[in-house]
Amino acid sequence: MFLKRIHPDSLKQAIKNIGSDLQGQKIMDKKGEIILFEVKHLSLSGAMILKQEALSAGGDFATPRECILAKKPYYDGILIATRTQLEKIILKCKMQPFGLKELANTISIHLKNEHLSWDFPKIMAILNITPDSFFMGSRHTPKSAIERIYNLIEKGVEIIDVGAASSKPGSDLIDFAEEKRRLEAVVKEIYAQNLFKKATFSIDTYNPQTADFALANGFKIINDISGYHHPDMAKITAQYHAIAVLMHSKGTPKTMQQLTDYSDLFEELETFFEQKIKWLKSFGIEDIILDIGFGFAKNQDQNLSLIKHLKHFSHFGYPILVGASRKNTIGILTQREVQDRLAGTLALHLIALQNGANILRVHDVDEHLDILKIYQALKEVL
Repeated sequence: MFLKRIHPDSLKQAIKNIGSDLQGQKIMDKKGEIILFEVKHLSLSGAMILKQEALSAGGDFATPRECILAKKPYYDGILIATRTQLEKIILKCKMQPFGLKELANTISIHLKNEHLSWDFPKIMAILNITPDSFFMGSRHTPKSAIERIYNLIEKGVEIIDVGAASSKPGSDLIDFAEEKRRLEAVVKEIYAQNLFKKATFSIDTYNPQTADFALANGFKIINDISGYHHPDMAKITAQYHAIAVLMHSKGTPKTMQQLTDYSDLFEELETFFEQKIKWLKSFGIEDIILDIGFGFAKNQDQNLSLIKHLKHFSHFGYPILVGASRKNTIGILTQREVQDRLAGTLALHLIALQNGANILRVHDVDEHLDILKIYQALKEVL
């Protein structure tokens, strides 16, 4: 006999390899993943009942030491269970009062929506036609931008994000006339040469007129750093049946770094996405990508927390985009300047993939294509 300890991520492949039937694979897979939920402000009665139901299912609900003394009306706790155990807890809690029915429904949504149909994550290549983007290596003239597009298509990059307005901290907003002037030659080349049939083009803009101009010329995605702040942006997205990248931020690039105070970061993002998704859907927009807004109105710890617990946002059922490429948080952690932050970027983006990211917005395409190959190979090997 020989005993080999395997990584939890290999459970599905390992069960398949030993010859379990399909139904057996599904059952065992549910038993092999420990899922954690932080439950906040649950009533004392709810906490006591949830503790009992979790234990009876084989899981647990961790509560503060003083909860047993029942001196407060509400407590926080950590629900610990496998997927199979959670299904049992959900069934029991749906029949209980004290907020447990609502909790059970919320957990059900998390379990239902977290698996996307994408088998392989995608790269979104950054293409800045700007004189002032924070990474000098990403700045292009119209001529060099066109050359870069052909190069990216040859490499097989699926999404190319074209922008003409810097969103680095402290930068000023620019108007449509200037944005169009920078973009015009590139957009016309994309349309005239049918390049939009060879890759999906995204327009990185907060200006509805710019979005309209790009979508009329073959672009398919609006990447709006303002979180669809301007109401006309949704109308234009719906008009062209485009994909909306919904990014969380506060303020403008000029002011956002002074707006990092949150009573609860995850609760605020949750509310933002919930309300904005509902609003976009009211225009008939169904193709949505969520972006946590790494570096936008968030400090170092907030950025890292969002990456670490990224899977939380998978319950919305939409692809998740992460764009941490060469940003300031990486610079602070590694004590390196922008031009020397590639290794830190790759490390953070690989962790983002492991935690649920579906799209990486990147400056360094070749290196990220390499980590996608490594990531996919590790997923498939036992």
